[in-house]
Amino acid sequence: MMEVLLEKLCMSRAVSGLEEDVAGIVSKELAPYVDEVYYDNLGNLIMKKDGTGPGPRILIAAHMDEIGGMVKYIDDEGFIYFIEVGSHDPAMLLGSRVAFERNVLGIVSRKTKGNELKIGDLYIDIGAKGKDEVEMLGIRQGSVFSRAPSYQRLAGTRRVSKSFDNRAGVCVMAEVLKRLDNFNGHLMAVATCQEEVGTRGSKVLSNYAEADIAIVLDVTFAVDTPQRVSPKDINTFLGKGPAITLKDDHFMMSPKMRRFVEGVAKGRGLPLQYDISPGGTDAGPIYLSKNGIPTVAMLVPLRYMHTGNEIIDLDDLENCVRLLIGIIENAEKQGSSGP
Repeated sequence: MMEVLLEKLCMSRAVSGLEEDVAGIVSKELAPYVDEVYYDNLGNLIMKKDGTGPGPRILIAAHMDEIGGMVKYIDDEGFIYFIEVGSHDPAMLLGSRVAFERNVLGIVSRKTKGNELKIGDLYIDIGAKGKDEVEMLGIRQGSVFSRAPSYQRLAGTRRVSKSFDNRAGVCVMAEVLKRLDNFNGHLMAVATCQEEVGTRGSKVLSNYAEADIAIVLDVTFAVDTPQRVSPKDINTFLGKGPAITLKDDHFMMSPKMRRFVEGVAKGRGLPLQYDISPGGTDAGPIYLSKNGIPTVAMLVPLRYMHTGNEIIDLDDLENCVRLLIGIIENAEKQGSSGP
């Protein structure tokens, strides 16, 4: 069952640069379904699977890291000051429970009151009586933390966690590798590292990945809530299927790839949404690599991104799996040249 793995991934910690726990779960889970598993020097987890006949080289990428923070300074009273790893809204981080190694928990609080809030205004209280006790618990300069692991069921098929960005994409990739048993070509599936600090894993991956088509899995903004000012502010809706990125700050989908994906979705009766949003995903470095790789950025709608309470709809994950399988099974028809 896909949700069992999803929960396991979300209850693990993988701040950018320290993705070993999630990588270990994924490699163990998928070893029976792939032909080869290994790591590159940066920490990307690479899995290869051969099809039943000759065909295109297909790349799937999903980043496994999450945002967090790194300890910068510990004062004599035992309060911890930090810098961010990845992008945080300080107002959303304030009051959060966070977790260090050894499952040491802490609470994020603020030094002063006021309207403006910056990361430098925050500190972490782990309940220690002084700096020595903090260090005895294994926390020192350079230690990292994430939000405290969480996974809860909401109404119906909705779920909430601190790290659906991007455990949702990793879970989709894993499920595809499990179900896919009849395709032509060669598949390279990569759980990338350090996406949240500048798509670093995919930049390394783009140096050596040889692909005729690439599919990048990630999440996108679902502002289908009272946070919207007007209908034009809604990027995607929860429960209405995966989205494909038409444009972000680092990627633009080609008309040819759009027609291809739309044809697969229509042929299989699958819902499809469109993403036009700021920021970027691993699609940016990958589609610019070599002489240009035809790329699809396929995204799971998500509410409250980069908070401790991200919400997804499991139906969107299932439809994402089905669409990705359809793309792989029809990849030969896409072709590898031209716009």
